[in-house]
Amino acid sequence: MTPSPRKLLGRNVRMMSRESVYETADAVEVESREGYEVSRKRVLYEEVLLVTIHRAVGVPFVFSTALAAMLFGSIAMILLSLKLESGAITFGIIGLPFLLACIFRLVLKVDCVTVFGKRSKAVMCFTIRKRLAREVYGRICARAVEVQRAMVQREPAEPIAIDEVPLPPASE
Repeated sequence: MTPSPRKLLGRNVRMMSRESVYETADAVEVESREGYEVSRKRVLYEEVLLVTIHRAVGVPFVFSTALAAMLFGSIAMILLSLKLESGAITFGIIGLPFLLACIFRLVLKVDCVTVFGKRSKAVMCFTIRKRLAREVYGRICARAVEVQRAMVQREPAEPIAIDEVPLPPASE
């Protein structure tokens, strides 16, 4: 049996884990790497309950970059007050990328697409490519609706005859 082809939809990168989310013919597949352990889970299209797209700031990222920018900026200010301009410029240049990263995150935010299933969920975060986030959201919604409608049309609802329903045992 050959595995079905997978197409990368997105990623979710956290402090201690990395997740890659793939699209297959019948499911959204999540490959999670935590250290040396790799695990896979699936959200079948027929079991999709909810698909959301939202924007998040990412408080740990903003807090850590702002803290690093303030640290290097304060060192630059102290060196500037001590008339050590070359050291102040160096620490100011080191702190500038942290400040820019913090400002960009506060302005642009992160678009997150979440697929909720009966037993599992898949999360994809997009920092810069906002259009791709909307395309992935639309693709997953369309595919889930298509599969679930096909399931409903495949299963004809046959009425149960009253004569076929078993009666409970008679009590004495």
